[in-house]
Amino acid sequence: MVDSAGVTRGFEWALDARSLPVRLIALGGAAVGCLLLLSDAPGPVDWVIGLLAVLATVGGVGWPLVTSLVTTGLLAVGFEIGQVGPVVAKVAAAIALIELAARRSGWQPLLASAALGGAYLLHPAGILAATGYRALVMAGAPLLIGSLLRTAREGVERARREAGELTLRRESDIAAARALERTAIARELHDLIAHHVSSTVLRVGVARHAVSDAPPAVREVLDDIHASGIETLADLRLLVSILRDPDTVGESFVAPTDLPAALTGVADRAAQLGHTVEVHVDDAVTTVDALRALTLLRLTQEGIANIVRHTAPGTKARLTIDVIDDGTVDFVLCDRGMRTEPNGTGHGLGLVGLRERVELLGGEFTAGPGDMGWQLVARLPAAARVST
Repeated sequence: MVDSAGVTRGFEWALDARSLPVRLIALGGAAVGCLLLLSDAPGPVDWVIGLLAVLATVGGVGWPLVTSLVTTGLLAVGFEIGQVGPVVAKVAAAIALIELAARRSGWQPLLASAALGGAYLLHPAGILAATGYRALVMAGAPLLIGSLLRTAREGVERARREAGELTLRRESDIAAARALERTAIARELHDLIAHHVSSTVLRVGVARHAVSDAPPAVREVLDDIHASGIETLADLRLLVSILRDPDTVGESFVAPTDLPAALTGVADRAAQLGHTVEVHVDDAVTTVDALRALTLLRLTQEGIANIVRHTAPGTKARLTIDVIDDGTVDFVLCDRGMRTEPNGTGHGLGLVGLRERVELLGGEFTAGPGDMGWQLVARLPAAARVST
């Protein structure tokens, strides 16, 4: 079965300026072979007319009407002063007319076809009927072939436009559906989660004042809960704003320059709960983009939260973030604590979400037992692009 798309691409290539060298070589070789093998002792005039006819076809890319008329004129000259039949000029004139009809519609192909037919009529070959038939075929066939090629090209272009419009409509529908979904999620976050967090922060604030004579350890816990609640509310408000209008909000949950301090803050919070986390962060981490910075922060938060949740107090952990020369970021968080659940995975979706975050950036993610204890390892590529 013939591949119609391949045939169409072949037609388009043949009509493109890039095909001119190949066309000249092919036509020139055919012209030389024709004059040497099919003609009876061609003279210098025949060679000049043949060469000029081949060279004239070059103009079909930019000036198809002029090219067709010139090749037709060379054919007429060949009929009059050529020593043998101007076969090369006949082929060149037919090719020029085909190219004109393939590139133009309206009066131009008709004019060129009439001129070519006139050249044959002015050079009678036998009876009048034979001359007229020859003129009709030699001028009509190239016009028909070129018109069919033009129709095919226009059909392909129309199909491409329709496909592009369909793709744009589909993308628009998807974007509208996503916007509605984001708006619904933002509404629920604001009306449900933010409401409860705000209520908790308010109650903890009241408790801090109500138990002013409480032991320092209790006040420290209340202060930490209050500060965490306020920070969570701020993140929720930013998240709601981004969900409602992702194009106009230029803020990020963490700026790359603030990432080392944010990572240290997560480790310090774990220390308050009795878990020691050594943090070793490459200074070059401040040069990563905001999306990878947020991913590194979320990896640290969820990983350390799992350590606190699934190991006994006193567990020591180590966080290492290195930036390789090509911009790739390696993240390793490991601990040697006794896990309260197999692999520390439990039944939550935290690790699933981390894997999705990393894979959306084209990175690699693993979590589980390793040589250095339980490990959470991720590699983020330099050119981070969100997969669709």
